[in-house]
This record gives sequence, C-alpha cells and structure tokens, in this order.
Amino acid sequence: MSIEKIPYVDINASITKDEYGKIIIEDVSCNNAGIKNIINNNKHHSSKFHNLKFNASKWTPQMKDKIYFMKGCTVPRVKLKDLSVKYKIRTTTDLSAATVVVGSNRAGEKLFKSDWMHLIHPKVFLATVEALKEVSHDFDKYYSNQIDDLMKGFDLEELEYVGVDWHTANLCNPQNNSNGELHKKILEKLNLTIDQYKSSEYSLRRNSNHIWIITDDNLEIYEEVQTKNIIEQNALLEVVNGDDAVLIDLDTYQNLRNMFKSSDSDNHVMAMEIMANSNYLESLLFLEMLFFHHSSQIDCSRTKNHVNFKSLKNYLGKGNYSSGHIDDVIASLLSFDKLDQYALEFIMEDRKEYFSNNGYSGYIQPTSYGINPEFQPRLNYQWVHKTANFIDESTVPAVEEEEVVEDTVDKVEVSEAVQEFSAHLADPETEEEEVETEEEATEEVLIAEKEEVKNEEEFDWF
Repeated sequence: MSIEKIPYVDINASITKDEYGKIIIEDVSCNNAGIKNIINNNKHHSSKFHNLKFNASKWTPQMKDKIYFMKGCTVPRVKLKDLSVKYKIRTTTDLSAATVVVGSNRAGEKLFKSDWMHLIHPKVFLATVEALKEVSHDFDKYYSNQIDDLMKGFDLEELEYVGVDWHTANLCNPQNNSNGELHKKILEKLNLTIDQYKSSEYSLRRNSNHIWIITDDNLEIYEEVQTKNIIEQNALLEVVNGDDAVLIDLDTYQNLRNMFKSSDSDNHVMAMEIMANSNYLESLLFLEMLFFHHSSQIDCSRTKNHVNFKSLKNYLGKGNYSSGHIDDVIASLLSFDKLDQYALEFIMEDRKEYFSNNGYSGYIQPTSYGINPEFQPRLNYQWVHKTANFIDESTVPAVEEEEVVEDTVDKVEVSEAVQEFSAHLADPETEEEEVETEEEATEEVLIAEKEEVKNEEEFDWF
C-alpha cells in the first residue's frame, strides 16, 4: 500500500440570473485549498486496509520496557500495574522513545478516516479555474492565487486527480450548461468539442466515492510505527491477564445470567466485575451474549463506568446504546475471527424462537422450508423445500451407510447421530430411523407392508 498526496480544493460560486434571464456567476471564493493524503486512490472499504503487521505471538516483557499504545487500543491500563512493579515497565506518549508498540486492526483504522470526494482530471480543474476568472464578475485574486500556488507544487504530468467537493465538481463539468457560459469556456480552454470531451480521458477519469485519507500528523505516526515491533493487543492481554483471568465457559455464563436476572443489584455488580476480569478473547461469545441479554441491567448499574468495565466495553467497541439485535453479536465475533461453528450453533439454539418466527438477520438465512408441525399429523409424507441456489457445504462429515449385500425385503436400520449445539449441554439423544433400501423391489414391498407416518417431533422445522 502506498499513500499519495493530491490537491484538494473547495470552490464556492454564486450563480444567479440577471433581469434578462441570463445566467451569471458572481462571487467566487475558495473555502479550502490544501493537500490530502490518500491511499492509492482506493475508493473501496476493505478490512485491514492499513497494511500494518502485528506480532500476535505471546509477548515476553523486558525490564524497563516503554509501551506506546496506538489510538484505539483497548487494553485496560490498570491491568499493567503488575508489569510496572515486576519489570518497571512504563507507558509513553513519545513514539520515538518506545521499545514496544501495541496495536490492533481498529487502532490501525483509526489513523485513517473515510471521506466522500469527487476526483477530476487536473487539466479540467485548471481549465475551470481559468474559465472562472473570465466569466465571473468577482473572483478575488486572493483566492485565485491561493489555488495557483497550491497547484504549482504538483507535476501535472504525474498528478492523476484533484480532489473536490460536490459543488466544485459541478463547476468543473463541461457538460453542465446550468452554469451559463462556464461550460463553453472550459471546453475552449481544453481546446475540445463536447463530443471530443465525452470520449477523452478527462471525462473517463471523473468519479466519486469514499476515499481513505490520513492527516499529516497521523501519517507521521503511521510511518514510524512500521519501524517498531508492533504487538497485537491480545498478545499483551494474554500476559497481563495471566492465570488470574477468568475464562467464561458455558457454566460460568449460565451462572452470570442468573446473577443478572436477580433483583439484587449487588449481583449485577459482581457479574460485571467477573466479566471485566475475564479473558476477553477466549470468552468473547459469552461476553457478547451477556451484553445482548442484559444490556438494561448493565446500563442501570452504578459500576458501568468503572475503569475495568469501561475498558471491556472499549475493547468490544460498545457504545452507550445497543441495537439489541443478534447481528451485533455475530458482527463482533466476525471482527475478532471468533465466529466458529460452536458459536453459530449456540446462537441458533439461544435464538431458536426468534428464527422460527422468521426473525431477520443479515448473517443467518434459512436454506430450507417445511410443513408446520401443527399440520404434519394430517400428512403421510415429509416435505422439505431447499431455497433457490442453495449449495450444501456443511463441514459435518456425512455418515456412510453400510452396503446391503443380500437381496432382502427386511428393513435396514442405520444409527444417525444427532449433533447437539454444545458438548456442555445435556447428552444428545440418538434416534434410529428406518431407512428404505434403494432397490425398487424392496421399496415396493416396504410400501405395501407399511405406510410410515412420522410424528411431528421427528420433523425438522426451521
């Protein structure tokens, strides 16, 4: 990834009509004329676009290390007290003096910001400025000189774009006749007809989108941190948490839920303290589910702004309010690369009533439909419909059936394991289903002997 500097100009022009209905351009001013640092003219949001590389292996602290935290890191500073005593480690805001830099993807992204920008060819922009000088009744030289001085700092043969705002982009459009004589003057400066302009690189290079930009101060930080050993904040958390960090497993999660359900606010405080002192990354699923189910109790707690719990919220990117939608949980797990099969099965089991009532999710979508169990007893068959374009790419290995050796009409029974969503829950029950053989003769005999009717518990309903 490379960062390029381009000129950015915001021109404001007052366009009116005179007493004869002729369009005239009066006051012209320049609200902004400066330089923007952009990423390769990259107009698309993408994960980890900052291109910073983090050392995720466990960090080994050294005596008198100086730690620089990038903006956006959410490691609770209070957790560093043991390192401070044992290794005389200190934090620093002086990046050049730091021996260790702590970062994360979020911290890398915070160095940049996304801005909506129109990009036009530099020669079209300069032609517009020259045309404005001729058609405008008042284009103050202070502003025109400001633009001229800015553009002199760039090689026009190398420069690809000039960044402008929406109003300036409209002024720089030779196809826009709502600007009076300006569009004709621009074509005159370019020495092109309107048809020639339409097929030229000047027209083809006009575009607009979100652009990632970085300030000069942040660019200086960005370039310097790349010369340092940048450890991922989870590697630091692993050290500072040590053996004292609580791993929230299913049993702990259920206990914490019971504490939040209690009418005693002291139980809420204790539950939040356990959450704040947990191993964030390894407990992520259950932490997110606790926030999902008990955000109201958390928001009403007197300890919600204590430093430990506030650090947990910052780490998870929690604001003051939650949308209360399960997609928030899934999005968080995705951002930390923790959305595994166990997490998905847990979420589906937890929210099964929501999804059975056709609850919306941008991440989880139904892949098949069946008859409502209420009406299944009236039918003598099963019916399942797969949605269009659905491809079953399940990672669960298929159960191989034993090959039938003898030509027989007896039923062949195959035991099929029913996979439960968690090994921590009740032991899964194994049901044996009657499986018909593939031979037509066997199928005919079986149909003749018995008409199988499944009860509603055996029918999978989504």
